[in-house]
Amino acid sequence: MKHIHYIKINDLIDFLKAQKKEHTYCVYGKGSSDQATLKTDCVIDEYSEITDDDEEIFPKYITQNNLEFWFTDELLEDVTSNALKQKMSATNEEILKAIKHYNEHDSFMKS
Repeated sequence: MKHIHYIKINDLIDFLKAQKKEHTYCVYGKGSSDQATLKTDCVIDEYSEITDDDEEIFPKYITQNNLEFWFTDELLEDVTSNALKQKMSATNEEILKAIKHYNEHDSFMKS
């Protein structure tokens, strides 16, 4: 998955289900991630950089477009994998719900 790439959440989850890890990335979007739906556009871009003074510097495209940090690739992969282990036929809607749960509570959802 290339950086600075717009993708729908639904397509991102399909990508995660296929487990095609190509790069490290973060997911950014407009507003809060808890409002995201399967039809919501998000942006794939690089991780932010942390300076020696612990200042977080987001990628230029992200700041220029006033996007918010939503998820890391690791969080998405771990939650998707866990959801599919609990229920192999988990829908994208169920996986998105599990992602939001983990993002808020820092724990996996139980099916």
